[in-house]
Amino acid sequence: MARPILMPQVGQDLTEGKITALNIKVGDKVKKGDIVAEVESEKAVFEVEAFETGTVLEVRYKVGDMAIVLEPIIMVGEEGEVLESAATTGFSGENAQEIVSQAGESVTATPVELARETETAWLKTGTGGSSPLARRLAGSAGVDIAQITGTGPRGAVVKRDVEAFQRSRSGTASVLPFSGSSVRASGGALPVRTLQSGTGDPVVLIHGFGGELSAWKPFVAHLGLANPILALDLPGHGAAASSVATDFESLTAAVHASLVAEGIDRVHLVGHSLGAAVAASIAGGGNLQVRSLSLLSPGGLGPRINGDYIAGFLSSTSEAALKVWLELLVHDPALLPGVLVRATLAAREGTAMVDHQARLAAGVFAGNTQLFSIRDALLRFGGPVRAIVGREDRIFPSEQSDAVPSHVGLYRLPNVGHLPQLEAASLVGRLVAEAVRSAG
Repeated sequence: MARPILMPQVGQDLTEGKITALNIKVGDKVKKGDIVAEVESEKAVFEVEAFETGTVLEVRYKVGDMAIVLEPIIMVGEEGEVLESAATTGFSGENAQEIVSQAGESVTATPVELARETETAWLKTGTGGSSPLARRLAGSAGVDIAQITGTGPRGAVVKRDVEAFQRSRSGTASVLPFSGSSVRASGGALPVRTLQSGTGDPVVLIHGFGGELSAWKPFVAHLGLANPILALDLPGHGAAASSVATDFESLTAAVHASLVAEGIDRVHLVGHSLGAAVAASIAGGGNLQVRSLSLLSPGGLGPRINGDYIAGFLSSTSEAALKVWLELLVHDPALLPGVLVRATLAAREGTAMVDHQARLAAGVFAGNTQLFSIRDALLRFGGPVRAIVGREDRIFPSEQSDAVPSHVGLYRLPNVGHLPQLEAASLVGRLVAEAVRSAG
C-alpha cells in the first residue's frame, strides 16, 4: 500500500512552507532516514526526512510550491504499484443512523481510501482541483469554484484562494474570522488557536492525553461546517508544555478558564479521550452555554484504562520504542502517520513536557484505573450529545461505553481503534457536523 511522506509540523505557528529543493524524482528508491526535500518557512529552512522505505510513486509538489503542513509531499510504495485516485464525498445530509449501519462495510472495505482521505485534502476534479474546505466555502458564498485560480498543490484551489477571490469581488471577506486572537495565553490561560475562520458559535476541539492541537488539522476538512473552528493544547502538551495540571479538576478548570479568557460563552465542544472527558465535565457543570457535545473515545465512562500504554508512552525515548506504543492507538497500524513518532519525540526535546504529562497522568490514572467519571456530568447536560467509539479500542475497553446515559447518541464503529477521527475521518466528521447542526 502506498504510504505518504508528509510535510512536517515544525513549530506551532507553521501551517505551510515553500518547497526549495526536491532530492528525488518518480521512480527513485528511498529508504528511511533519507533527506528527500528542503522546505523554507518564515523562520528557517529545514530538511524533510523519509520515514518510509520504497519507490517514489508520486511527487505532489514542485520546487517553489507552498506545501501544507501534515499533507503528503511524496507518495512511496512498491515498485510498479499504481496509485488510485482518492475519493472524497461531501456531506449531503444523510441520516446518521443509516451512515452507522453501513460503517462496517465502508470502514472495512476501504482502509486505503480512508488513509488517503486523512492524509490529504486535495481532490482532482477535471483539469484542476480543490480542497473540500474550499469547495464548501465557495458553495456557501454562491461562488463557482471554476472561476477561482488555485495556488495549492498542482494548481488546486484552497481556502485562501476562495477568500482572496471574495475580497477582490466585493472588497470584504465572505467568511468572517472569529473575534478571538489566533493564539493567546494571557493570565495563565492555555493557548487557543483558530484552525478555521467562520460565522456562528465556535466549535472547540480538545485533544487527548499525549496529543496536541495540530493533530486536529487533517480532521477539520471532514466537518464541512461554516462555524469558526478552534483548538487548544491541554496543560503539559504542545504550546502549553510548560503548564501543569495535577488532577482532573485542575485540568478541567484550566480549559474552562481559557475559553472564558477568549470571551467564549456559546460553544460546541468536541473532545477526544481525556479531552472528551474534559468537554463533558464543562458541559455538565459550568456557566458556558455548550450548544452540542461530541465525544470521541471518551474517558470517564468506566474504571478501566490500559495503564501499560500510558507508562510505555511516557518512558519511550527512542523512535522504535515509541512506535510500538503509538500503534496501540489504531486498529490498523498502517493508518498511523509515520511522521507522528518523530514529531512526538521532537516536541519533547528541551522541554519539561514528559515530566508535566507524568504528573497529570498520576492525578487522573492509577495503574489500569481511571480516577474520574463523566456520567453525572452527562446526566446534567441537556443538549445534543454523541459518543463515538471504536470497537477495537485498546486504550479504553469499548464496552465501557454502555455506561452512557440513555439520551446520549452512541455510535460504535467496527474495525476502528482509539482514534476514530483518524481511522474513520469522513464518517466521524459527518456525525460531529450533524450534532453541531442539530443545535440550531
